[in-house]
Amino acid sequence: MQSWSLLGKCILNKCGFVLLLFLFAVPVNSQDVPDPYAETGSNGINKVSEPITIGSKEINVLSAGLAETSFNFKTTVLNYMFQWIESEAPGPYIMKWQLESSMVENYEIVARIFGTNIKGTLSCNGQSLEFVSNEEDWAQIALGTIALKKGINTLQLEINTDQKFKLSALELIAPTYVAKIDEEAQKIRQTADWFKDAGYGLMFQWTNRATPEKGDTIKAWEDKVNDFDVEEFVNMVEESGAAYVIWSMTWGQQYISAPIASLDKVLKGRTTKRDLLGEMADRLHAKGIKLIFYYHYGYDCYHSIDATWMQASGGYKADKTELYGNLKNIIAEVGNRYGAKLNGWFFDGAQRYYDTHFDGSSGGISTANFKEISKAAKTNNGQRIISYNSWILPKVTEYQDYYAGEGLKQFTGLDDGVFPEGNYKGLQAHSCFTLEKRWGHIDKNTSIASPKHSLDDLIGRIKHAQKNRYPLSINLEMYEDGSVSPESVELLRKVRQGIRGK
Repeated sequence: MQSWSLLGKCILNKCGFVLLLFLFAVPVNSQDVPDPYAETGSNGINKVSEPITIGSKEINVLSAGLAETSFNFKTTVLNYMFQWIESEAPGPYIMKWQLESSMVENYEIVARIFGTNIKGTLSCNGQSLEFVSNEEDWAQIALGTIALKKGINTLQLEINTDQKFKLSALELIAPTYVAKIDEEAQKIRQTADWFKDAGYGLMFQWTNRATPEKGDTIKAWEDKVNDFDVEEFVNMVEESGAAYVIWSMTWGQQYISAPIASLDKVLKGRTTKRDLLGEMADRLHAKGIKLIFYYHYGYDCYHSIDATWMQASGGYKADKTELYGNLKNIIAEVGNRYGAKLNGWFFDGAQRYYDTHFDGSSGGISTANFKEISKAAKTNNGQRIISYNSWILPKVTEYQDYYAGEGLKQFTGLDDGVFPEGNYKGLQAHSCFTLEKRWGHIDKNTSIASPKHSLDDLIGRIKHAQKNRYPLSINLEMYEDGSVSPESVELLRKVRQGIRGK
């Protein structure tokens, strides 16, 4: 496998502000799969003074990656995605964005920020707002309301602190639109008791890239799907005692194990004649086991680059409107196809939806229309639960139902399983984690590792989760033929006995 080191070049304008920072990746030999959030390269992170178009009927995301900054910042790109800028030399720290508005309008401003002992000033058109922040974790901080004039506006953020801090983005939202979002999101938010009280479920990342335990050859996608024994899989899930399955409809590359016309329309050769997803949904439903689809839209990441799909779908364009239109079509078709037998979605890579300029591009929409994507995800079943995985960052939208919870976590202080405050306020708690070593088995000539959690540890964590009304999703690696580790299966049988009593 290869990991990546980060190299860069910056150009300063005459005022000492960084205007352009190119980032690119250089392969470095490594024996291990790289950390999913190790620093990686991208096509380029551009810090430009091109005005950002602001609208009063949308959330406007001002990526920190597009700010003109003083020279005392480091730009952090993780997993081929801009994440934040970070102070690395003494302050003060100055960030500027050029904004273009078609009308005079007031906007509430929220910062996605991490840092203690912060004193800041936000200024625009002669108006200044002072604020303080003392956050030991990522947080969304309301900075106040500013007025934009018609035409070009310069928004400046100055921060003074003797501690390091990070800034991911600013949000500009018209006050009337904030109220509308909150009202709409609450109307469609689901509180699924089946999920709260599930105890635990299983999660799988099985795709076109799944490898056999031995051998260097990977089957063609159609052949791999045709050979999958869905009856054996569902029986294994039932024996484990899992209340639900999170199944990877895609992971890393856009291949779907079903005849999905909306994907064929964009790029042929990525679907299958056999409707494996449908067969799985039918059999799980017959046994009372819920089904959630995990979806990775094919963006560049540490374990996979699907350039053919990204080019065809509009994913490499600065304006991601075409991309999100294609995603909505695929999601809606899948939702319509499986109806009540599909109970939820897990959308990975949420920061890429939230900040459409994660790749260093500028121009076009600044963030995905989460309302429309979530509406598509609930096609033919309004009771589906939805999550957008924002990793360690705050939630990216109100149009979701549960917290993705990547990485093993324990929660207390919940309100009937729901976060009562903080970054994930209003969302159902949930945690997902790997039982073995990887999320998916994509290494050649490698056996699945032994479980890294003991029986007592798993039972203790599940009972804690049950007491606090949130579920744990246990991820198992899966070989190309659809089989899993016998050692892991035996452990889960014992978990079932300890939790389900049978």
